[in-house]
Amino acid sequence: MMQLEKFQVIVNRYKRFVLGMAVIILVLLFVPSVHSVNAQDPVVSKGNSGFVLYRPPGEGLAGTTVGGYMCTRGKRQVPWSEYAPYCVPRWTGNNSGATSSGVTGRSITVTVDIANNGGLCTFLAKSGSKSIASTAVFEHNINAYVGLFNKDFELWGRKVVVKYFNGQGCYVNELLGQDQSQAEADAQTAASLGAFADISEVSSTPPYDTALAQHHVIAIGGEFMPHSWYQQNAPYEYSYYESCSKFAQSTIDVVKSAFNGLPAIYAAGKGIHDAPARIGLVYPNAPVIRACAADLTGGLQAAHVPVAATFVYSMANFGSVMQEATAAMANFRSKRVTTVVCACDPLTPSFLADAAAAQHYYPEWLAMSVSDETMIRGIMSSPQDKAEWAHALTTMVQPTPARDQEFTVAYKLATGHELSSPPAIGDAGTVYQGILLLFSALQQAGPDLTPATFQKGMWSLPPSVQDAGMGGWSFGPGHYTTPSNFQVLYWSNDARGPITAEQGAFVACNHGAFYSYYDLVSGLPAGRQLECFGNGGSTAPWAPPSSAIPSVP
Repeated sequence: MMQLEKFQVIVNRYKRFVLGMAVIILVLLFVPSVHSVNAQDPVVSKGNSGFVLYRPPGEGLAGTTVGGYMCTRGKRQVPWSEYAPYCVPRWTGNNSGATSSGVTGRSITVTVDIANNGGLCTFLAKSGSKSIASTAVFEHNINAYVGLFNKDFELWGRKVVVKYFNGQGCYVNELLGQDQSQAEADAQTAASLGAFADISEVSSTPPYDTALAQHHVIAIGGEFMPHSWYQQNAPYEYSYYESCSKFAQSTIDVVKSAFNGLPAIYAAGKGIHDAPARIGLVYPNAPVIRACAADLTGGLQAAHVPVAATFVYSMANFGSVMQEATAAMANFRSKRVTTVVCACDPLTPSFLADAAAAQHYYPEWLAMSVSDETMIRGIMSSPQDKAEWAHALTTMVQPTPARDQEFTVAYKLATGHELSSPPAIGDAGTVYQGILLLFSALQQAGPDLTPATFQKGMWSLPPSVQDAGMGGWSFGPGHYTTPSNFQVLYWSNDARGPITAEQGAFVACNHGAFYSYYDLVSGLPAGRQLECFGNGGSTAPWAPPSSAIPSVP
């Protein structure tokens, strides 16, 4: 009963974010090689195939932008963004009118599936949830940002028009490989509404986004899919989330560089603390995972990282996960696993933590792509979880305080009001990135807007400042997902989350260092433990003081 109550608490508070992050479960173990084209000068360079990066009319010329900002070479289109394209002076001329489906001389149609028709379905049935949280806020934020960007970005005589619809598909069922016909029906609806592009961040699933591409509609979402999927669906799929190829490769490199063959300094308890690291792997047995688990294991083997034990669970039945977690942790403990690599959904780590703590088993945890918002409620409400996750790390970018994020500035410019609560901030921040990416590529595409020129525009965007609030973005031929770097973070029970302002947060290791997805080998110090849990760096061989080693209460 306690486990079910915990499940309900987590889901009820973070319905949208949990669902948005749950897609990791189904694709995180893809490990095709990333087409790693390093960022080049986005205006004048050539890609590997000889393709000349697109240069929109007027780029680099002095003048005043359509939004009224002064433009000189090297400045962004808006002064409050580190991610926007370089500015262009206000343009006048003939944009060739209806250059593509969803495009007229005056408008660009963009659709949003708000997924409030059973969108949570069976996954949240036990929690009593009736609809996706904050639908009104979600639409309000989209409308606010679109209005601001229509005013400030150069769209070559056009404006973006958003059309909302209620989808038929069930988000979670689609992630599990079901409801293919409903996903197709929703994509058909978007196409029938005249969509040039779709920004359904909440309801973005592999079947829906694939169906959009088949209908020649651009999708800005494509959460955590493998790089090969973006290639197969070009030029219609893009995302501001990492591809799962990037996630998997970065995690393999962290394990290889900072855990394998080294003492497990962050594990606690007799037999595993300071013992040579032994890796345990956890992942769900979902349709797309089954074909990819061998790829992850192969990637670890290629990096000479043996896997001592594996636990495969069924995402479709969380009741069985609660029961199986006890046996899995007993197996890991008996095999002296020091470091658990958890390619998990946001809920399962809590079940595993309870099962491990009940057996007085406190390994190091490396959980891929978790966040303060998805983890905090379950962890901080459970003394057992707090004890376990005092040994936990992840790979992502540490959030910066909401007041320092550009989505907060843009929201005030768009509405005249401050963001007032953490849930609204979370919604606004997620919505903002997709709209920013859409408008940036539309500006770079130029007056002759088609999916092909949109892709050229996307690939010609300038890189962001690499330590900006949303992490580094980079572009170039073959880049379909924007993130270019990550940090390694550790869980602190004492720190306060910069977004939620609640106790419990992930904090950056290694002095906040960023590591490039395109230069992993030289980025992470090889053969050296991560400097986490409040420890500073040193040029000498490093070991944490005993006072910094997480202890069991």
